[in-house]
Amino acid sequence: MTDVLQHLAYLNGKPTTTAKFKATNEDFVVREVLGYSFAGEGEHLMLRVRKNGENTSFVANELAKFCGVKSKDIGWAGLKDSMRSLSSG
Repeated sequence: MTDVLQHLAYLNGKPTTTAKFKATNEDFVVREVLGYSFAGEGEHLMLRVRKNGENTSFVANELAKFCGVKSKDIGWAGLKDSMRSLSSG
C-alpha cells in the first residue's frame, strides 16, 4: 500500500538530523547554585532536598505536615518561573 500523503509530511524536505527526547526523571537534573552561604544560626531551618518524581509544591506541603507548620510557612529557592520566593512569610 502506498502512502499518498507521505510527500506532504515535511514542508522543507525530510529532516537530516535526529533527536532523542528526554523521557525519564533522570534526564532532568538541576543543581541550584544559591550564591550565598548559610550562617548556621537564626530562626530558619535550611534543608537541602533531593527529590525525584514529585513537584516542589507537593514536597513543600509534605515537609509542612511533617514539621507541623502551615504550608505557607515553607519557602524554597530554585523554582523556575515562579512568584514564590525563598522567604514566603
